[in-house]
Amino acid sequence: MKSAPRLAIALVLATLGADIALAQQNTPAPRPAQRRARVPPAQPPVTPAPAPPPVTAQEKPLIELSEILGSLALAHQICTPGTSANPWRTRMETLIDAEGESSGAREKMIGAYNRGFSEYATSYRQCTDTLRAARRVLARDAARVARDLERRFGS
Repeated sequence: MKSAPRLAIALVLATLGADIALAQQNTPAPRPAQRRARVPPAQPPVTPAPAPPPVTAQEKPLIELSEILGSLALAHQICTPGTSANPWRTRMETLIDAEGESSGAREKMIGAYNRGFSEYATSYRQCTDTLRAARRVLARDAARVARDLERRFGS
């Protein structure tokens, strides 16, 4: 019986040797060392993006209102998803149309709207009591800023 374990060990070693030999046959032969050093392509120096133009005193309340409208648009989208049109987005589109095409404030307002939308999107994924409370505060702030704009710049 002592020969049975020896036979098993010999069999395992033989199959291992065959597996190793087979693996060595399947590996490609090493290539001669003729590697060229890779030189990264020359890249132009990175120039920082131009700073956005400063916000004027007339634009500041429009920018603030745009950001609030963006936040309200997201809150409406989350808390009342079944409605057809988002009233806050519609109000923002009306505000942008009223500003005109040639105004530099237009891009700033769109950026502020998107910023307000995305800032709330990072915090809220579902309608909660906190988001409902934030909607009330934001609607109150939007009404205040709109009244201030009307008082300062007319109807």
